[in-house]
Amino acid sequence: MQYTIVILASILLLLLLVQAEDNFCSGDFKPNDDICEKFEFDDTTDEEKCGAKDDDEDKKPDEHDGIELSNCTTFYDISDLPNQSIDNHTTKMAQLITNVFENGVTSIGYGYIEDIGDCRGYTSGYIGFTSGTNDAYSVVLQYLKKRPKSPLKKSLKELKRLSQYNFGDPRRADISKLKKSGYAKAWKNAACTDKAFIQTQLDIGHSMYLKPALKYAASVGVHSNLGKALFYDTIIQHGWQYTEPQINLPRILQLTGEKKKGESEKEYLTRFLTTRRQLACCSPSSAWNDSASREADLQKLVDDWEKNKDLKNSVRLEAMGVTVTGSEDLAIDTENCGNQKPKGNPQPRDLPLPDICPNPLMS
Repeated sequence: MQYTIVILASILLLLLLVQAEDNFCSGDFKPNDDICEKFEFDDTTDEEKCGAKDDDEDKKPDEHDGIELSNCTTFYDISDLPNQSIDNHTTKMAQLITNVFENGVTSIGYGYIEDIGDCRGYTSGYIGFTSGTNDAYSVVLQYLKKRPKSPLKKSLKELKRLSQYNFGDPRRADISKLKKSGYAKAWKNAACTDKAFIQTQLDIGHSMYLKPALKYAASVGVHSNLGKALFYDTIIQHGWQYTEPQINLPRILQLTGEKKKGESEKEYLTRFLTTRRQLACCSPSSAWNDSASREADLQKLVDDWEKNKDLKNSVRLEAMGVTVTGSEDLAIDTENCGNQKPKGNPQPRDLPLPDICPNPLMS
């Protein structure tokens, strides 16, 4: 009887979660031609994009031409965009907010790693570095410069091989050889025991995502702390690579349009988040549909502008059921590492943006 109750409770919770996800893509965000046509999505399913899969781990996905790199990086040249600064507290709040969306908790997910089925291979670390989009390769490569004997070395060759496929090639999603090299275990172990690996993740994250987010925000007149955090979250989820032109931050900015004369930052960010949420709901990918609650939570923060614009107060992410205070300890991943405490006292490295040749983060 007890087991029956537990099963029924689990089913009820699942139904409520599904209903909640549907609610975030309902009403004004219910997919239809009026809001979806501008994204120019096709109806390709997740499985078709990632290539044919079966129970044979050694079987490679179908070949696909993908997008060839126009330079030795995957990123736009943003050297002409304006710079702006961000204080340490805002950086911490931005990281915590995005970590809740990425990992479901405020405990920073340095040791998190799994294949979530989004055609990007393993998603790992505090901002979701992926084995199929080069950023996980950058993390491992830079870390091995500090710890050349790390077990992650066994996976470096495969990460490099995956990074050499054209973007959009479903073979980038292949994790079979990474499984054999013990990549997931090695990633988690390094994150749970060595602060140098945590610092490497932070260094790469700041160079590859935080700095570009600040430049893109400045380019459209977004200067509030909340706006900076919102752009950081967008660039983490959507990227700024020209190799993903349908879903990236520049595309969202293009579809949102320029800031209108007399338009407040709050009003502009609302239009921006509306575009972003429409994209999530209109996408043929279930992974994107399920993330629409993310934009809903961010919009609630924007709606209460006077309280949240400076990010000096705690923020409640209603859909996630999590409150971010800013006092959380960023050094330990209790969710994935339990009571393990990483050792060491590494210093941050101010790495360059990866928008030049040769890519400084991949060499």
